[in-house]
Amino acid sequence: MPLEIYKRGKIWHYRGTVAGRRLRGTTQTSDRKTAERIKAEIETKGWNRHLDGPGAGLTMANVFSAYLNADRPDRFLLKLAHYWKDTPLSDVHPETIRRAAKVIYPDVNEPTWNR
Repeated sequence: MPLEIYKRGKIWHYRGTVAGRRLRGTTQTSDRKTAERIKAEIETKGWNRHLDGPGAGLTMANVFSAYLNADRPDRFLLKLAHYWKDTPLSDVHPETIRRAAKVIYPDVNEPTWNR
């Protein structure tokens, strides 16, 4: 069943199935039109994930957020986040990581880049 929205208190929520995956959650809004737009965006992301793979649409910013949400240290993250910004995860390969390390830390040697 496609996603549907329903009201819970003053806030709109969504539930349903997209590409065989059960989805439910809050739109965090009390405006129905905004809730409809959020629902449509979630459906689109669900279909993109189904068609393009689970990493489709993920960005490096999403990766850094997940890392920080896991209570990991942020010691080197600021420079990395500034460099990568919203780079799609599909564009990150070993060679692009090596190039990024040389740009972010130009005055260090290879063992430091590897870390």
